[in-house]
Amino acid sequence: MTCRVCGSAARRVFAKEANVSCGDYFAGRRLYPEDVGSFALLECSACGFAWFEAFNTWTDEDFRQKIYNADYHLCDPPVLEERPARLAEWLLPLVRGKSLLDYGGGEGLLARKLAAGGIAARSFDPYYGEETLPDAQFDIVTSFEVVEHVPDQDWLFGAMARLVKPDGLLIFSTLLRPARLDPDWWYASPRNGHAVFHTEESLAIVCARANLSLRSLSREMHVAAFDPARLGAAAGWTAPRVSDTVRYGFSEGWHQMTEVQS
Repeated sequence: MTCRVCGSAARRVFAKEANVSCGDYFAGRRLYPEDVGSFALLECSACGFAWFEAFNTWTDEDFRQKIYNADYHLCDPPVLEERPARLAEWLLPLVRGKSLLDYGGGEGLLARKLAAGGIAARSFDPYYGEETLPDAQFDIVTSFEVVEHVPDQDWLFGAMARLVKPDGLLIFSTLLRPARLDPDWWYASPRNGHAVFHTEESLAIVCARANLSLRSLSREMHVAAFDPARLGAAAGWTAPRVSDTVRYGFSEGWHQMTEVQS
């Protein structure tokens, strides 16, 4: 077992029921109650990159049928309206006068809200909404809560980098993993399609292979550019909240949940 980011040795950390979702940790119950087997999570001994190995063998059709189906909204309710509205409000003053592509933009609500604010914004998503990749480059490419869904990180960052103009910016979110991986870490939930989990080091490595320099605004929000000097534009940005505060955790197996004590 070797790391797909740095090639170092990896080890198995834990196994998690594949139908556990991030939404369970906010609802306090299993939203997909059927047990369908466990997925093993592997961790790199060097860069700390972690991943659910099973997703590496899945086809696009597997993801369509088992993850991004009609029930997907149950595991991530904010994806429908709350998150696009929050991110649009943050982005509007930052991207005025720029062309923008929201990569992995779902049904396209973020792009529509930005367009309503006068931004030349488009959306692309291989599973929802606009499924045709534009044949163009953009001043800004955004990709919110997408990175963790893609097993092949070199492919993903290469694809996004090709859409960014030489003097443009890539703005994306993915929650960096904690120092110690616990089976009950809410973000490592297979039913959401969360396949990979970065450290600062592993994220910088995959960005560098796409010729991108990286600046993290928070544990969730990141900015990358071909020219490191362009990252100075983000120095004064205050990262918006992407994830909410977890309310529940699993206490016994993968069905019993208890409220998290604040």
